[in-house]
Amino acid sequence: SPVTASLANGCDAVCAFVNDDCGAETLEALAACGVGCVAMRCAGYDRVDLSMAESLGIVVLRVPAYSPHSVAEHAVALMMALNRQIVKA
Repeated sequence: SPVTASLANGCDAVCAFVNDDCGAETLEALAACGVGCVAMRCAGYDRVDLSMAESLGIVVLRVPAYSPHSVAEHAVALMMALNRQIVKA
């Protein structure tokens, strides 16, 4: 967000998630801090103002696809955790 963008001062890149604000105001603040790359930790980039990023010279990267095997393994791990009641431990 524009409020936290200053934390990236001096960094070459930032890593954002699906619900993070990467709108025009945020991107302008990041560019002012010297950030040149926004790496999304998700497949979507609908919350990124791509035209503003391009005009500021900021490269936007994303995850092109998720491995179906990794998703299945995670689902099984969650079921096992639920079965063993790990949350209560």
